[in-house]
Amino acid sequence: MELILFGTGAPPPHKDKNGPANGIFANGKIYLVDAARNVSQQVVKAGFKLSEIDQLFFTHFHSDHYSGFGDFFISRWLTGAKKPLQVWGPPPVKKIVSKMLDYYEYDIDLRVREGTHTRAGTEIEAKSLFPGDGFDVDYMTVSVEKGTVHGNVDEILSYRFDFEEDSIVIASDGHPTEELTRLSHGTNILLAHFCVPHMYDKYGIRNSFSDLVIGHHATAEEISIVAKKAGVKTLVFSHIIPPITSNGEAFEEISKYYDGKIIAGKDLMCIET
Repeated sequence: MELILFGTGAPPPHKDKNGPANGIFANGKIYLVDAARNVSQQVVKAGFKLSEIDQLFFTHFHSDHYSGFGDFFISRWLTGAKKPLQVWGPPPVKKIVSKMLDYYEYDIDLRVREGTHTRAGTEIEAKSLFPGDGFDVDYMTVSVEKGTVHGNVDEILSYRFDFEEDSIVIASDGHPTEELTRLSHGTNILLAHFCVPHMYDKYGIRNSFSDLVIGHHATAEEISIVAKKAGVKTLVFSHIIPPITSNGEAFEEISKYYDGKIIAGKDLMCIET
């Protein structure tokens, strides 16, 4: 089982970091978690085929987590997908899917009418998830909780993926809840996000919205407490706020509070359980 970091960035475009998106590789299949900017390109760079991804899980619907969704959907179809795409996420998922399909219908209709493609592979099965849900996908067990509190985004989910004896937890943005600690108990990998507030002053980027952004994200100390209580084997960080923060600076911050194994996430990194 592997965690693949397709993108480790944040909302502003960055020359070295693509939008936040991750993959779970288990039993020879890849499962996508969030679909941010450039996710299709990153999947291909990592050596996977878009047409073979049949499952997509969303943590929440801030635009930076689904800005690559439409491109992933249409590219998946154009590169040969025939199966319906299953899309899981909090309740806005069905509305998001419906509007995205409307956006691409013109192009789909053109290609179907000219005979280069059939509609097979353009179907999406959207399923709403709620805290406490649990189910199996293929041979993998998926557990869902409201693992974080993220400002006014009430519909937000964290996921645990279990395959055989291994597990990976992907925490969504925001301050961790007790549910995240329970969800992460004994996991091989916890992927988490946090904010380093003093970087706003170090780089002179503080503005009228900085305090609001800081308040919407976890501190390094909060994430460390979860990792310690849950007995996490490896703590991986990604999607750091503010995005100008280097991995070295973020590592230094989290190391103040956590002395376990820490991995600074980089685009296209593959981490085995």
